[in-house]
Amino acid sequence: MRVAVGGYLVAVNTFVAQRLGREHFQHATLTGETLLTAGRGESAIAGFLEYARTHQWEIVPLQFVVPGVGGLITREAHEATKDAFLAMLRQAGPVDGVFLQLHGTAVAEHVDDCEGDLLAAMRGLLGEKVPLIASLDGHANVTPSMVEHASVLIGVKTNPHYDFVAVGQQAARIMAGMCAGVLMPTSAWAQPALVPSLQKLYIAPGWPMEHLMRQAQNLAARDPRVIDVSLLGGFPYSEIPQTGMSVVVTTNNEPGLAREIAEKITAACWAKRHAFTADVVPVADAVREAIESEDGPVVLGDLADSGGAGTPGDGTVLLAELLRQNATSAVISNITDPAAVQEAIQAGIGKQVTLTVGGKVDRFHGDPIQISGRVRVIQDGVYRAATPFNAGTYRRGPTVVLDCGGVEVILTSRPAHGFEVNHFRSLGIEPTARKILAVKSELQHRAGFAGIASKIIDVDTPGLATPILSRLPYRKIRRPVFPLDDM
Repeated sequence: MRVAVGGYLVAVNTFVAQRLGREHFQHATLTGETLLTAGRGESAIAGFLEYARTHQWEIVPLQFVVPGVGGLITREAHEATKDAFLAMLRQAGPVDGVFLQLHGTAVAEHVDDCEGDLLAAMRGLLGEKVPLIASLDGHANVTPSMVEHASVLIGVKTNPHYDFVAVGQQAARIMAGMCAGVLMPTSAWAQPALVPSLQKLYIAPGWPMEHLMRQAQNLAARDPRVIDVSLLGGFPYSEIPQTGMSVVVTTNNEPGLAREIAEKITAACWAKRHAFTADVVPVADAVREAIESEDGPVVLGDLADSGGAGTPGDGTVLLAELLRQNATSAVISNITDPAAVQEAIQAGIGKQVTLTVGGKVDRFHGDPIQISGRVRVIQDGVYRAATPFNAGTYRRGPTVVLDCGGVEVILTSRPAHGFEVNHFRSLGIEPTARKILAVKSELQHRAGFAGIASKIIDVDTPGLATPILSRLPYRKIRRPVFPLDDM
């Protein structure tokens, strides 16, 4: 078999002012042997290639576009990316199948559904018979166009996500079955009128998404005609009409069964809707509780300025409150401020500096505040995560640690996702030796610090990744929808 492989892995927060332009894509695009080498990691592409190599398939590398999380994609960036995919497919010649790793939340200035747009363009080039299979992140906002033009869509079944490799392997097995003529996938897509907060999409015992995912997978395992059942939580900060939870059921030429299962899971999700309501603590109360706690570390989640949700990362509200309440043994996981970083670097290790930090990109995440402290660490900002989920190398840009007495402040040049221990240890900060860890993360910190945290408190900070979705300026999403409407 001869198969083409690529990926379009970008998540968009449509509410932020920043744009993801062509320069961001050019610096984050893998092609040729580089793509195949990168495909030996923890991605869905890695899982697909593992199966393909084992079965001696010929691999045609397309491109893997991985700019991360940001604001709307510019018209130029999306169109250039799509054109490059099509040009590579034309140059490749006839293929027996195509596999794409997608995120499912790419939105451009001119296209609400970038993944659907790309799949439609590829389908037009490939024709109706060639298998076109895509994997999806668990936060994908699934659209009718995505379902129509892909042969199969397969979502991850964990959150935080650590089963990408397994999903890629599953995609390869399905493609093999399609090419052998033993599988004829038929899919049904359904949506409850529900947009869950990211905070409540944690898949762990006692959480609503774990209960629903278990139901979905039990239904999948019960009938051999079912190829896959994917329950996607959605990404509430990437606004399109279909933003929110969705179900995609794929059967072997049994469209009625697919529809029946999709509707059953959708009804179960709707019945659980109130369990997805956000639960956060006011800033002053959260900081006071952390200070008064007998044991540490206490993890304070700054959900609204999460490094995983496309916000600027320069929110200052938690830092200001920690200083106001004279917290000690506390660390702010990061304030993104490249100008302040450079000032600290110019001063040098051991020097005392006074800097105005944060609140410079917008006014949604707090005002700039002045802090004074000693420059304790200067680093390139590169580190490897210690978790099986969100695994890989992270690049925070030039990074410094400022020791402000009772509070240590990590200043980064790029938005960072402080969801696990190596974010701190890479900078010489041992998280278990601190009383308070304030982290910018919407959900992953619960798993990332589960082994060391004495308590995790999600804080009601302001920002464009707030779990209180009624605060966001939605304009395109279908209505009525819970919790934006009283249903």
